[in-house]
Amino acid sequence: MILDNKTKKYLKIICLVLFVVALTGCTANLDSSGKLIAKRAINLNTPWTMKSGIFDFLLVIPISKSIIYLGDVLLNNIALGVILITILINIIILPIMIKSTVSQQKMQLIQPEMERIQNKYKGRKDQTSQMRMSAEIQALYKKNDISMLASFTTFLTLPIMFAMWQAVQRIEILYQTNMFGINLGAKPIDHVFKFEIAYIVLLAIVALTQYFAMKINTIMSKRNPKYRETSQMQSMNMMNNFMTLFIIYFAAIMPAAMSLYWMTTNIITIVRTWYIYIYHVEKAQKEVDQANTNYLTKRQNKNK
Repeated sequence: MILDNKTKKYLKIICLVLFVVALTGCTANLDSSGKLIAKRAINLNTPWTMKSGIFDFLLVIPISKSIIYLGDVLLNNIALGVILITILINIIILPIMIKSTVSQQKMQLIQPEMERIQNKYKGRKDQTSQMRMSAEIQALYKKNDISMLASFTTFLTLPIMFAMWQAVQRIEILYQTNMFGINLGAKPIDHVFKFEIAYIVLLAIVALTQYFAMKINTIMSKRNPKYRETSQMQSMNMMNNFMTLFIIYFAAIMPAAMSLYWMTTNIITIVRTWYIYIYHVEKAQKEVDQANTNYLTKRQNKNK
């Protein structure tokens, strides 16, 4: 299956819209004043049954109870429980993220060859030419060990991340917890306008970590001497900037516990991306370069 740049762009926009809708829908856990709705609250006594719904049963309730048990029962610090479970979940999905990131990076590296093939068949709309172009592109993918599906495996992690989002909102004890002078059940926006420094710093950290979490891919990609920004990347940068502003807005109007979750996730994303690029992507770049060298050598030997 070959996806052109326009199709990929539309897919990303659709996914972004779905993400926004999902986040907006999650606010149903809170009432109009930002307080947790009693029937949505989760604690150790919350029944773990299918009656709560398949999504809650499979993901939200187990994650919530794990946070409560680890943070409140074992460590006597529910905030630390949120941080540790967030780290654990990101470790679990790390193999998927590695495969997806490496595949996406390889796709960028082969763009010059991809464009060469597309230009070769430009204006030739007959079925035979299209089949030949498709065959050459598939051969290009095979030569560089690229799976078309790998770049979309990231979406498999979304249910887990949504469940974590839900869990943090619905853990009852979080709303009675204070950390560094911050009430995790309070909305930062209510305190920022009172010039309470702790909440201002909280939002500043969320903004800073969110910005770098969105920019880290570009920062690491520029380590490659062959890096060049495409129109597709510029479009992605615009969406990333939108997402950064979107997250900051939600961090301001939702309980501070969500800011704790976002900060943890952002820091993990930065470290994870650094690790993937240093130990996996740059290795993949060498593999692509080697594959190209071998291909050119074979062509030269064949032409002799």
